[in-house]
Amino acid sequence: MNIAHIEEISYIYGPGTRFVIWVQGCSIHCKGCWNREMWSFEKRSEYTIKELLNMIKLQGNAIEGVTILGGEPLDQFCEVHALCLECQHIGLSTMVFTGYELFEIDNSEKSKIKSVTDILIVGRYDESKRTLYNQWIGSTNQQVLFLTKRYNNNIKNKNYVEVNIDENGALTLLGFPTKELRACLTGNQRSTL
Repeated sequence: MNIAHIEEISYIYGPGTRFVIWVQGCSIHCKGCWNREMWSFEKRSEYTIKELLNMIKLQGNAIEGVTILGGEPLDQFCEVHALCLECQHIGLSTMVFTGYELFEIDNSEKSKIKSVTDILIVGRYDESKRTLYNQWIGSTNQQVLFLTKRYNNNIKNKNYVEVNIDENGALTLLGFPTKELRACLTGNQRSTL
């Protein structure tokens, strides 16, 4: 898989503690997307499914599941499907964010993702319908589909942000930080999202 970023432990990209993978490459290019650096299909960091699964297994009981977003996960459909299937086999939940609409998924081979995913977020990001207060979606037109009985509409109308500081002092903001929060944390009052 062509990977843009991995967070081995996250608390905001799905229920419970999760291993989060951002894939590299997106064919959809939603206007206003804040992950534009993930649009290119140029190789960034390549991992086999086995390598990713080993990284996931190293987390042991520290994680409840795996979340895949991007970029566009379904542009690497075979790999994402295989990884989700393997995660299910070891008892982890799976959550996938996609910009594809449900009808596009249902009318293609991509529909197979539904059999290996507990929660599927569908729909293109629409910056005119942007929301910071619907936990896992960026715009109100997107849908959260609970595909198994593992989770029952476990969504809250709140905005969650993670702030990570690495050993070199580099700051990473995950989630949907407001302009005000970004400015406060970066010391830049003119910061934009």
